[in-house]
Amino acid sequence: MNGVICLEAMELFLEGKNKNYSLILELINSLYYEDRKTISSKEINDMIENHGIPSEFNLSQSLMNENEPYNLYLLDRQTDGNYSLFINSGIPVQPYRVEKQWLKHIIKNPKLKLFLENGTITKLEDMLAEYKDIVSEGSLSINRPCKQLEEIDDNLRASFRLIIKAILENKGIEYSYMTKNEILLKNRRSIPYKLEYSMKEDWFYLISYSLDEKRPVKSLLRGFRDMHLIDLEGEYDISRQDIEKSIEAKKAPHPIVLQIKDVNNSLERALFQFSCFQRELDYDKDKDIYCLSIFYYEFEREEVLTRIFSLGRHAIVIEPEVIRAEIIKRLMVLKKKY
Repeated sequence: MNGVICLEAMELFLEGKNKNYSLILELINSLYYEDRKTISSKEINDMIENHGIPSEFNLSQSLMNENEPYNLYLLDRQTDGNYSLFINSGIPVQPYRVEKQWLKHIIKNPKLKLFLENGTITKLEDMLAEYKDIVSEGSLSINRPCKQLEEIDDNLRASFRLIIKAILENKGIEYSYMTKNEILLKNRRSIPYKLEYSMKEDWFYLISYSLDEKRPVKSLLRGFRDMHLIDLEGEYDISRQDIEKSIEAKKAPHPIVLQIKDVNNSLERALFQFSCFQRELDYDKDKDIYCLSIFYYEFEREEVLTRIFSLGRHAIVIEPEVIRAEIIKRLMVLKKKY
């Protein structure tokens, strides 16, 4: 019985089972680790509301030490009325066993090498050695395995990290680029904007602003060669804000809206096809129909149309009318041809 009571008591401190603990963890760590060192009474009340803790629990009063005998004495009131940490420490986040098991499965993915050093991956493997993989060998059946990124080569890894560095430090890149037709373009320059990942091809894409062509471009990450950073000051009179405005200006004014009847996994295939695009999904329960909105850049238009065609007859373009008309036009051409 005592063991059961202890287990129940421990559950009070599990973030997943106790909103109070989740709130206190966030509050203490935000004040200890972030630049902000004080918090107002209004901000405390807002945090409590966001965590869904009922006001009748008087947690805000306990945090502000105004609820004897239930004061927590975690915060200290300052002369300006704001509160700072009474303790000089953060709270380490304790992952659950199931989270460790899932992490053990994740570190088997070759793509992790794009984000972590080999030494870090080895340390994680050693720390998780005693845990079982949450996904057993026979529990997954993959119908369409992706072969492209089973192994991460040094070139892809270096390109990925250099692009991240360029984005964070507001730098450009100079490189050679191998096209899909095996044509090597040398001495290219661009300013990276963002990386995208497509589940369909298992490929990474880079959207950047080409300094040679003076326009946004979308490139396969695997095509980059001999990349290095360049400074933008002096030679190029263009700022990160200018780049963002230029690329965002290429966004299509309206999303493409697909009406999807979920037959033969049509919805899953649609989400899979457009995994590297911003999407919104709505469901009409009465009609049992999904509406998928796809947001894209004008320079991605042809790619989007190609992916729509691959979905077949269970996906219908509803709007905008110009895209709908283009789909009908291409279908009529195909009908005459075949």
